[in-house]
Amino acid sequence: MLEKIRDRKSAFIGGAVALMMVAAVSCSSDSEEAQGGAGLATVAPVGQITNVPAGTIFAPTSQGITIGLNDFASVANSQINGNFQQVGIAVSGRGTVAADPDIGTLSLRIEAREVTVSEARQVAAEGMQSARTALTAAGVAEDDIVTRNFSIQPQTTWVERKSALGDYGESVIVGYIVSNSVDVTIRDLDNVGAVIDQVSEASGDDVRINGISFGLDNPAEYGDTARDLAARDAHDKAELYARILGVELGPVVFLQETGGTSPSAVTIQSSAAYAEDSRAFAPTQISSGGVDVTASVSAVFAIVIPAVQ
Repeated sequence: MLEKIRDRKSAFIGGAVALMMVAAVSCSSDSEEAQGGAGLATVAPVGQITNVPAGTIFAPTSQGITIGLNDFASVANSQINGNFQQVGIAVSGRGTVAADPDIGTLSLRIEAREVTVSEARQVAAEGMQSARTALTAAGVAEDDIVTRNFSIQPQTTWVERKSALGDYGESVIVGYIVSNSVDVTIRDLDNVGAVIDQVSEASGDDVRINGISFGLDNPAEYGDTARDLAARDAHDKAELYARILGVELGPVVFLQETGGTSPSAVTIQSSAAYAEDSRAFAPTQISSGGVDVTASVSAVFAIVIPAVQ
């Protein structure tokens, strides 16, 4: 419980240490020392002081407050009230878990170019139907074929014109492009090459395969391990800085996860390799590699001056 200290003067000293280490110490009058009692420490704002009592917690605040050594929520509260972003030693931590991917996502597009919209749409629809049939025949579930984009765009060319007023050029529509894009989730990674080959053969020249990425169906199951590693990394860094600078590391007074856990997908550009024989082709070879799940945190630890021996 915070206590208001009336009619007493407090002198403080503040200092700044590189890597966002903010330190401030306080000393109090004889009457204040009596008021503080055992088990209390003074959170010191930036100021001027020539004495450093043992047990002082470094933390910039708008005013000096006396707290119990275990009441570190007050330190964080003083940080907020004083509009400071750092209290003590501020560090970042990062944790990475390497995992084997269990899904592949194929980015596939059917593109048709015809003179009229209706013709282009019909060709694109037939091509997508052929692609979906090939995908399901290869073991891909219907729910794992998701439309990502559909567009109808004019195809133009530049034409030079002549008139009584002189020559000029204009853009003329000569046809239409219908594009239908889907993301295909492949859960049997041993079957990725075969799926690509089958859908490429079934859809013919209208198919476009933009690439395939590998990831995790449920990255959250690795998230807690990555967070654990990130927190430990932040704590180890803070301990290192405290040891180098000859101060005692206090408890964490602030921690924030920055960006959440995120798997890094491995992307491979892929296409089926056809031989000169119109129907014979070499099988596509795909290797999935690995996936990293990463968590990042920023943390602030209080600093306690060691007791004088």
